[in-house]
Amino acid sequence: MSKASNKSKSQWILVRKVEGRLLPHAPYDVEMFERYPENVPLRIQLAQPRSGPRHRLYRVILRIVVANTKKFSTEDALHKTLLVGCGVVEPVISPDAEIIMCPSSTAFDAMPEDEFKIYLDNALEIITSLIIPGLDLEDLLKQARAESNWKEEKEAA
Repeated sequence: MSKASNKSKSQWILVRKVEGRLLPHAPYDVEMFERYPENVPLRIQLAQPRSGPRHRLYRVILRIVVANTKKFSTEDALHKTLLVGCGVVEPVISPDAEIIMCPSSTAFDAMPEDEFKIYLDNALEIITSLIIPGLDLEDLLKQARAESNWKEEKEAA
């Protein structure tokens, strides 16, 4: 049996909120937006794009921490521990009606950027206070930024 694809075939564009109005972000977005007729309702889904560099920084941090402790065999094991520690969980009911809290996800489509920033801050707190107590956060971030080629992102005003 083949699965129906749930990937959207519709075009998407980036927009900015300026003085209460949504305006195309770049020339490409203007061009794509102009393809739609005037004064016709359009269905839109608002979402702030996730930061690829921040996600990569997080993955590098996981690798560094795993390499410097014997508490976790893999980056994913540490990631799941941090998910649970930060309360990013989903309740699952076992066959005998026991509620089990399972790690959820930080995937781009599962967690918006503003939530991921909070998650990362909380994860770093757990790393420096419980996993490797006394670990200097600035040293960890300096190493992770160097290894991930981190470039500071401009925050939206």
